[in-house]
Amino acid sequence: MTQAPAPAQALRISPVALRQKVAQQLDRHRNGDAYPVMVVRAEPAWPHDPTMLLPDGRRARIEPCVSPLAVWEHLVADRGDEVLVLLTDIPESVLHHGVRSRIFRERVHTVEPWDLVVDAFGAQLPDPALERESWAGVALLDAMPTAGWPKLATAVLTRDVALRHLAAVRLGLDRRGEDPDDLDVATLLRWSAQPGAVEAYGLLREEEQAGLSRWLVEQFGRPAKALFALTAAGRGQEALPLGLVCDALWSTESADAVRAQGRVDQYLGSLNDDATVRGFAGATVQVVTGLLAAPEADVRRQGHAVLDRAEELLVQFNAAGSAGHSSILRTGFNQRIGVAARALLAGLRDAADTALERAVGHLAEHRLAAAETERITRIRMAQRLVRWLGTDVAPPESVADGVNRQIAEWGWADLALHHVWAGDDAHPELQQAFRQIHDRAQARRRELDGAFARRLGAWATAGPGNDGGLLTVENILPRVVEPLIRADRSVLLVVLDGMSAAVAVQLADEMSQHWVEYDPLARAGAGRRRGVVAALPTLTAVSRTSLFAGALRSGNQEHEKKLFAEGRWGKGSRIFHKGPARGGAGEVFAGELAAAVAGLAPVVAVVINTVDESLAHGREGGEAGWQLDDVGFLRSLLDQARSSGRAILVTSDHGHVLERGGQHVKATDAASARHRTGPGPTAPGEIELTGPRVVADGKRIIALWDPLLRYRPSKAGYHGGASLAEVTIPLLAFLLPNVAEPPAGWAPVEARRPPWWQATPAAPTAAPVTSAPVPKPRRKAPTVTGDALFDVPEATTATAAAPAGDGDLVAVLLASELFKAQHSLTPRRVDERKIEAALRALVDAKGVLPVAVLAQRAGEAPVRAGGFVTTLQRILNVDNYPVLSQIDDNRTVRLDLALLREQFGLPGAKP
Repeated sequence: MTQAPAPAQALRISPVALRQKVAQQLDRHRNGDAYPVMVVRAEPAWPHDPTMLLPDGRRARIEPCVSPLAVWEHLVADRGDEVLVLLTDIPESVLHHGVRSRIFRERVHTVEPWDLVVDAFGAQLPDPALERESWAGVALLDAMPTAGWPKLATAVLTRDVALRHLAAVRLGLDRRGEDPDDLDVATLLRWSAQPGAVEAYGLLREEEQAGLSRWLVEQFGRPAKALFALTAAGRGQEALPLGLVCDALWSTESADAVRAQGRVDQYLGSLNDDATVRGFAGATVQVVTGLLAAPEADVRRQGHAVLDRAEELLVQFNAAGSAGHSSILRTGFNQRIGVAARALLAGLRDAADTALERAVGHLAEHRLAAAETERITRIRMAQRLVRWLGTDVAPPESVADGVNRQIAEWGWADLALHHVWAGDDAHPELQQAFRQIHDRAQARRRELDGAFARRLGAWATAGPGNDGGLLTVENILPRVVEPLIRADRSVLLVVLDGMSAAVAVQLADEMSQHWVEYDPLARAGAGRRRGVVAALPTLTAVSRTSLFAGALRSGNQEHEKKLFAEGRWGKGSRIFHKGPARGGAGEVFAGELAAAVAGLAPVVAVVINTVDESLAHGREGGEAGWQLDDVGFLRSLLDQARSSGRAILVTSDHGHVLERGGQHVKATDAASARHRTGPGPTAPGEIELTGPRVVADGKRIIALWDPLLRYRPSKAGYHGGASLAEVTIPLLAFLLPNVAEPPAGWAPVEARRPPWWQATPAAPTAAPVTSAPVPKPRRKAPTVTGDALFDVPEATTATAAAPAGDGDLVAVLLASELFKAQHSLTPRRVDERKIEAALRALVDAKGVLPVAVLAQRAGEAPVRAGGFVTTLQRILNVDNYPVLSQIDDNRTVRLDLALLREQFGLPGAKP
């Protein structure tokens, strides 16, 4: 006699699945009692709310029943208007006929997982591959979200769709704002780092863990295989830090690394597959890189926590010495810092050594560089100072020469010095390198200051007008602003009290992203950033009053406001000092100032004291550099001027020097921290200044030129002396990019950075971003024959075979048949003379010019500069090769001369 098979074990059912089962049955069989008793075969346990609201509005009460007697007791008990659902694991055959006759459809309803799951997805049947995953039906039923599974538009529920949704729920993607389509290798690895995530996964039924892990490995390959090997070994929560360790150890073949790999194997369980480990390691590096670069602070903290744990594992595996080449671990980053520090010191001894460029570039490629931007910036600044120290620097030949070079070069060195002085907080070798570089560069700057002070002393005595076209502070308004007023151009004049050339470097660079910088005194020459000589002594009461008065004098805010009220600089012109410019609650700046900038006043002058106040309160003492957002309401003020169409002038009344461990010099006649008025002889570091430019009693002062000396107690910085940084005032002039016609005499600023500031002085090396690799340039244009729409003839050269110089290159290009054919195809025929002028300007500039400068040199209106460059690209970029490209956020044009020769078959092209 054959024994009947034992009934299948009753399933545990979730509230969502039970609600669906009950609603499904009631909807299919509507005849009969409105509030029946339904017996469902399921695990007789219900740790949930005993009442449930069904979709049709009826209420159901759920009762677990462990025996036939329990079922009977519920059948005969009084009950109200509610559906009674009894959960029992008793087979239907065990229940007496009298019991079955009282229940819904006289039967025990068995939960068929696939029936409910397919119905929940809105499909009609599962595909065979899904049905073969016997564990998945129960898992999908148990994991069903409160709102149910999403409804599909297809009749068949496929294996991958169902398991992707299951994995999304089990991995908690919804709690992180993600959906099943976001499931990938990175999501899986990030999941492993979530607190309690791997532990919760381990609580799933063994069949589900095995099946879901198998599907995830099938989908995501080696990284998933390694992750679940770690999970099986009880180390899944350490997948990310361990992956970073594996990346370091499995990417080198050193004996120490191989030994450390053996110690790591204990974490990997049964996994003995180097290819899988490498794939897993590469994936973790990408994931942690993303964590470190995330905009959310808590995600970045998680990334750094992973790095911390990885460093602990390195120590645990005795593998720290094998991880120095890592592109993401702190051990690798610190080692690269050490290499860069040693290269900086070597560069001081031999400026021609290229090891420094390689070391800094290698450091910047490390994945922690983006999270350590301040350290990288300071190292680059030190690198620039090393380059500067490797150049020959002659002392200034005159005051004008010193001021011009302070603006064009030495102010940039001051900026780099500020960063290097700020130093490093952790790496002794880098601290030593910074100290030596700073001391060498500071010594050079002091020599230049001393030479300038001697020129300044002679110049002050002789009086203004003896140094070419040098601009002085009292002439800014007459020479720069007044011509604009006469031409009916409104002006916003911003005076950043105390701004030095170093501060102007960064502010101007940021402003140039939205405005075009001009030289207001270029006349017919090339544009350059201008420097202005402050009045003496270099104090606000003297130099700023002289600026607003248009003549040398001393005064205060009341004097300055009176000068503007008298209408000398145009009727209705106004000046706003610190107090009146500040806004009330809810205002960035005063409404009166906003109205003036938006109005018809010829000149609106605004004094911003942020820089000067920082010298007293120490803002710059621990943090180098200035951004627009650091300077009061300057950014908002510029935005207001943009909408009003005003020309922008940003200048100062004097510069400043910073406290850098200087010496206090006792002086009973000190009138400021940097000058005194007594009759005594000058001491080392001082210069006597006399003459008409000195606004003081007797037209005489003694000023400190040495930036490391001061007469008064220590502060963050000082002014009043005779150093280049104090005497030189930067003058920044800007117009909107779409100005149709700049003021007469204004020309775009051409060179902004000194040659040693960039690694490659000749030209930037940035290439345009393309969606596909740039193909190899052709040697010559193909000859098109037959009935082609456009016949593009082969390039010809009208000169002898000998290579032509770059000066002749333009003439040869313009004479070539290929150029003529390309020029004829442009929608807007540009005058060939403008093209020639633009090309010659680019050749003279070694291939790189700002867009505004290129348009100006070609005789093209600034408002059409962008279109002009686009037309040039259509002509020169044959077959889309980047002969002419735009870099630096489209602010700069770059001509690849070598590619130009190859594309057009010009003399000098490489064979």
